[in-house]
Amino acid sequence: MIGELQLTTVLLLAGLLWLLLLFIDGVAVQLSWLRQWSDVAPLVLVAIGGFDKWLWRWPIINRWFARRPVLLGTWRVLLTPIGGNGTVAYMVVRQTYSRLGMRLLTPESQSDLVAGEVIRAPDGLYQVVGIYSNRPKLPIRDRSPIHYGAFLVDIHGNPPTRLDGSYWTDRDTKGTMVFTKRRAQLFSTYGEAARAFES
Repeated sequence: MIGELQLTTVLLLAGLLWLLLLFIDGVAVQLSWLRQWSDVAPLVLVAIGGFDKWLWRWPIINRWFARRPVLLGTWRVLLTPIGGNGTVAYMVVRQTYSRLGMRLLTPESQSDLVAGEVIRAPDGLYQVVGIYSNRPKLPIRDRSPIHYGAFLVDIHGNPPTRLDGSYWTDRDTKGTMVFTKRRAQLFSTYGEAARAFES
């Protein structure tokens, strides 16, 4: 998100350009008109911060202006490797308008989004594309080392009710991911999420 220094600079340049255009049009320009300009930057920064964190999720603003799916919360995910059995995991999604954080919790490991984005496909549907790092628990790293992977999932529904797609890793493994149930809480462990979803 834009910082206060950058925002102040942009607003100051906009003010100077505005005064220059008025001067070119023959208006008697007064520099005192810029006196309050520096007070505008903090107010605009607060407004941008509020939009980035909360306002973009409001349904009327999201549909009209933000146009981005709200994925925030913890999702139940079925991971099915090619040629293997499905495993239940939980994806914790932290989301603002400008940032996306995702953490996959399984009984044996934790995966964190290194880089990711919600994108709009040419057909108008939304997808999440990401690169992640997987950190297995220490006792099992001899058979499951730390590794990296990528995924691409389609978002279904508005608001989203399901995500599905594929993942692949640098260990030459791949499979499918299906996100179904979602809770508003953001869990930090697999056990907490599993207990909440079972209750």
